[in-house]
Amino acid sequence: MEKTTVLANLRLTMRFNAATLKWLRSFPDSWASREEGSVFLSEFGGTWEQIFLEAINQEVHSYFAELGVPRERLPFVQTGERYRGSWVVEAAIVMAGTVSTAYAALKGVSELPKIAEGLSTVKAAMQSRLQPLLDRAVRDQLIQTLDLNRHEERKLPQWPVGASAAPRTLVETDFTLDARPLASLSPIVKAHKLHLAAGVSREGFTLENLCDEPLRNVRLGLFRGRTEKNQWTYNESYMSGFAFLSGRQTISKTLSEFRDERGNPLDMSDGEAAYVDCWVQDDHGIYLFRFFLEAE
Repeated sequence: MEKTTVLANLRLTMRFNAATLKWLRSFPDSWASREEGSVFLSEFGGTWEQIFLEAINQEVHSYFAELGVPRERLPFVQTGERYRGSWVVEAAIVMAGTVSTAYAALKGVSELPKIAEGLSTVKAAMQSRLQPLLDRAVRDQLIQTLDLNRHEERKLPQWPVGASAAPRTLVETDFTLDARPLASLSPIVKAHKLHLAAGVSREGFTLENLCDEPLRNVRLGLFRGRTEKNQWTYNESYMSGFAFLSGRQTISKTLSEFRDERGNPLDMSDGEAAYVDCWVQDDHGIYLFRFFLEAE
């Protein structure tokens, strides 16, 4: 997959408005009426997403082209997760390349905070373009679906009974745009690639360095609890460490090598169920792993 840098995060929420939900009660036998229309909106999510991509990309391309960004470097939209219910899609405006590449391309046309501020002002235009397009598409698909579910009237050219009373607008949308990632781009980025695999048992602990880069000055900590916890302090952990681990190497330690602040070794030989959280820290950062050991 092409490397990209996020400039802004987007979120679109679409739902049937109150008038539409009331109108849909005229079709109680149609699956399109189930769960306040969430089943219908999810079923045709790919259609709405395509409309979203085309409309937002046009606005994004137009905005950055007017700033002077070359055509081959224009940012574009990538979609992420979709959710049922009121139909929700998360996306991002991205630029091909690394952070430093994106910074250089945008810094050459304007100050980044100004670009981010301007992008935020384009949000209203994006939503104004989206709303009628989505509403028209939902109307077309909904009427087709309701026709298919009313067997006696399939052959009739007009809408089903009650359709003439359909609301003028079927859906309402909420659209958010967060351009803070663009404003915070920096030409100086310290990168550290890390890929670890950790394992714990009642006897020992293993850590595998899955990268080619070595780990140096590594500190380890294990927390044991009867219930799951979201916060710990260092003095609650049993700690150990090592000076160096080459790329693609694995190191193992017995639990007795992990000691608390009073020098007591970690012991989990009692066989009781335990939540075990582990932290691994090197010169670049701290990384967390969570385990659950079932009772023996």
